[in-house]
Amino acid sequence: MAQANTPRARARQPKRHHYGRWILLIILLILINIGIGVGIYVYRIWQTLPPVHELKEWHPDEPLRIYAANGALLQEVGPQMRYALPLDQIPARLQEAFISAENARFYSNNPLYYPVSYPGILRAAVVDVIHMAPMQGASTIPEQVARNFYLTPQKTISRKIAEILLAYKLAAHFTHKQILELYLNKIYLGQGAYGVQAAARTYFGKGVSELTLGEMATIAGLPPAPSVLNPVVNPDLARRRRGYVLKRMEKLGYISADEEAKANAEPILSRYHAAASNGAPYVTDWIASWLTQQFGSDFTYRSGLKVYTTIVPQDQEAANEAIAVGLENYDMGLSSMDPKSYRGPIARLSGAALQAALAGKRPDMLPPHDPANLKWGVVVSADPKSATVSLEGVKNVTLTLRDVNWARPRVGAPMPRTVNAVLHSGDLIWLRPYVHAVTAGAGQEWGANVWSSAGKNAGWQLSQVPQVQGALVSLDSRTGAIHALVGGFSYELSHFDRAVFAYRQPGSGFKPFVYAAAMDAPALLASGKNTYMTPQTPIPDTPLSITLPTGQVYVPTNYSNQFSNTPIPVWSNLAYSHNVPSVRILMDIGIPYAAQYVQRFGFPAKQVPQVPSMVLGAGDYSPLQLARAYAVFSSGGFLPKPYLITRIVNSRGTQISLLNCPMGYTPPPSRRPYPRGGLPDD
Repeated sequence: MAQANTPRARARQPKRHHYGRWILLIILLILINIGIGVGIYVYRIWQTLPPVHELKEWHPDEPLRIYAANGALLQEVGPQMRYALPLDQIPARLQEAFISAENARFYSNNPLYYPVSYPGILRAAVVDVIHMAPMQGASTIPEQVARNFYLTPQKTISRKIAEILLAYKLAAHFTHKQILELYLNKIYLGQGAYGVQAAARTYFGKGVSELTLGEMATIAGLPPAPSVLNPVVNPDLARRRRGYVLKRMEKLGYISADEEAKANAEPILSRYHAAASNGAPYVTDWIASWLTQQFGSDFTYRSGLKVYTTIVPQDQEAANEAIAVGLENYDMGLSSMDPKSYRGPIARLSGAALQAALAGKRPDMLPPHDPANLKWGVVVSADPKSATVSLEGVKNVTLTLRDVNWARPRVGAPMPRTVNAVLHSGDLIWLRPYVHAVTAGAGQEWGANVWSSAGKNAGWQLSQVPQVQGALVSLDSRTGAIHALVGGFSYELSHFDRAVFAYRQPGSGFKPFVYAAAMDAPALLASGKNTYMTPQTPIPDTPLSITLPTGQVYVPTNYSNQFSNTPIPVWSNLAYSHNVPSVRILMDIGIPYAAQYVQRFGFPAKQVPQVPSMVLGAGDYSPLQLARAYAVFSSGGFLPKPYLITRIVNSRGTQISLLNCPMGYTPPPSRRPYPRGGLPDD
C-alpha cells in the first residue's frame, strides 16, 4: 500500500539540494568575468593600435636609382629591392594567383570570411592543438597587410588579436583593391625582394607584365616560406608549390584546366638577376658618396631618389674596354717595345678543390666578382700544341700557342714555344676574350701594334691582372658633360677613382698650356711683355742650363738626349714635343706669367709649381682636370665645368637642387676666344 502524502511522510523524505543551479550560476559568473577580462584585454590592445589611415599616403622604401643619358638604368643601390606599382599595372592573373594561394574569399563581404576568416582560425587552432605548437597560419590578406606594416611575425595570442583588430580597421578605411595593392607591394618574397615587381626582377629578370602564368604562380607560392620555396635554391619544392597554386586557380575558376596543365609544364628557369648591369661603377660610386654626404644614408638609399647622368652607354663601354685591354696589353708586353713576363697561375688546384672548380664552384682565392673583362678558368690538360681549359666550370675552351706565346717566364727570356711550357693541369688562370693586332699607322710613336677586342666569339687568351693602373675621362668640350669615366682597371679590385682623385705628373701633356701663354699677345702685353711668339717663331734647340734660386743648376734634356743645334719653329717644337726648346719658351715669357696664365685652363694656383720644369709637367693633376683643360682648345676658348648629373628627382618627381653639387649641371658662362695663332689642328 502506498504511503500517504502526509506531513509526517513528507518529513521522512530526503531534502533536495539545488547544487546544479549553483554550479550553473558559478560557471556563468566565471564566463562573465572571463568575458570582461578578455574585453578589457582586447580594449587595451585596441588602444595601442596605430592609425591606419596614414597608409593612404604610404610610399615604400625605394632604392637609389642612377640612369644613363639615354634613360638606361646604370645601378640600383639600397638595402632592399622595392618597386611600388599601382594595382592596375599588376596583371590580373598575378592578383588571382595570390588570392587563390592566400585568401580565396578575399572579395567576399561575408563577415565570417572578411576581413577575418573565422573558419580558418578555428581550423588552424585545431591543427595547433593536435601538434601542441603553432603549426598553421590562418591570416587573410587584410591580416597580412596589418602584420607586414605594423606587427612582428612572432606567433603569440596578443599579436594575433592585434592582427585581427587591425584587419577590421583596414577594412573600414580601405577598399578591397586598395588593401590588395598594399599587400602586393609590401609582401616579402625572399632575396631582399619586397613586392611582386621586385620578386619578378630578382628571380626572372623581368617585370610583372612579362611573366608567364607559371612564373606568376611560382611567385604567388612564396609568401609562406620564401627561403624554403625559393625557386633558385629549391626548384623541386617551388615546382610543387606552383602546382598547388595553379590547382587552386583552376578550382576557383580563374584559369582553365588546359591553362593549368600548360603552366605546370613550364620548366623552373629561375636564377638570381642583379638589380642592374653597372657599366660605370666609378661614376655611380661617386654619385652615391656625394648624396650620402649631403642627405645621409637613409634618405639616399631608401627614399627612391632618381639621378639622371650624362653617361653615354656606348662611350662608357668603349672606355671600359680601352682601359682594360690597354692595361692588359701593357702588362703582357704587347703594346710596347718593353717585354714583360707571366707571373704564373693564380694558384694550382688539386684534389677536392680542383673538382669543385671544374664543377663551377668559384675558388676561394678569387675576388667575389671577375675583374674588368677577365674570366677565371682551370687547366684540365695541356700538351705542346694546346690546352683544354674549363671556363668557370661552364664549358671547355681550347688555348693554342698564339693565346699564350706572350707569357715569358721572366723579363728578357725568349717567348715560349709550347703551350705546356706555360700551362699545367690544375692551373687556376685568368682568361680574356681574344684580342688581335692591327697594323700600326704611320707616325705611331712606339712603332707598336694597335690592339683591340676581336669579338665575343673569337676565342680566349691567357691573361693576368695588370700591376699598372690607368684612368680615362671623355667629355663634351662644348658643354662639359662627361660621357664616360673609368677610374681604374677594375672597380672590383680597387674602388679608388683615379680619374677624379689621382694626381700625377702629366709630362709633355702640359706643354700646350704654356705654348698658349706664349702666343697670347694681349695677355703678354698686359703683363708687361713687349713681344709674343707665333707658330713660326724659331727657338734654339741647343743645350741649356739654368741656375735656380737655391743655387742648383737645372739642365733639361730632350727625350732622345740629342740636340739638332738649329732653331726649330714653335709649332714643330710642340708637335714633336721637344723638351729643351719648350723650357726656353717658358723662360722667355717668364715663369710667374705662365703660372698665372695656365689658371685660365682650370688649374688651381697651388697646383702649379713655379719652376722651369713646369712646362714639362712637373705639377700633379688629375685626368679630369687635364680633360677639362684640353677642352678649351677644342671648344674655341670655353672652359667648361665638367658635370655628371643633369637632374635629381625624389619619389614624387620633385627636382632637387644641384647648386652644391661639384658635378651637377650649371648654365655655362660666356666664351672667351683662346689664341690659335695659326697653329695646325693636330
